[in-house]
Amino acid sequence: MTDFSNSSHQLKVEDIFSILKKEMQIVNSPQPIPSDLYQNIANFMSEIKNKSNIREQTVIDVQLDKTIEALDDVKKNLLDLVVNLTLLLFICRCKKIFELYKNKESFDYSVLTNEEKYVFYGNREREHRINIVLKMIFEGKSKTLENISSSINNNFVMVRFLDAMDQFVGVNMNKYGPFRKNDIAILPFENARSIIENNKAVELNKIN
Repeated sequence: MTDFSNSSHQLKVEDIFSILKKEMQIVNSPQPIPSDLYQNIANFMSEIKNKSNIREQTVIDVQLDKTIEALDDVKKNLLDLVVNLTLLLFICRCKKIFELYKNKESFDYSVLTNEEKYVFYGNREREHRINIVLKMIFEGKSKTLENISSSINNNFVMVRFLDAMDQFVGVNMNKYGPFRKNDIAILPFENARSIIENNKAVELNKIN
């Protein structure tokens, strides 16, 4: 397995393609990949995007201008290629993980990167909550379901308003607002969700 963290080996598009090709050939479980692969891909993307722009210099020669345009096209195509390869690799591996977990099949957990573990944990939490709700319904635990419903109203998020908004009553019956553009507020999740979905605000503690 290639060690991309070694300074003597710089990540190349061919490396990502090679890993993807092997991943698609292996049916049963994810293959071992460098633990910092996605971080190296992110660094690779950053380097390409931050390459000095020749257009910042004075361009006089028409032919040189055309050459720069061609280089910009190559740069864009390279970025698109890396994005597509990485997307296919990540989705392919995650689908394998979810399928194995769904079928209760064991696999080598150590082959996952921390980014993939992050997704895996989120999926497990979702499955766990589905099972809890169904279990409480089928066991007639209406009080527990009532507590679960109440907990939703106690879930708050921080948002920044993209536009002015009049005062409103939250799901917890408290009054919020009025708000001006760029105001920051902590709102009940249920209210914040609809406001965010209507592009009136953005969640601040969300990783973009």
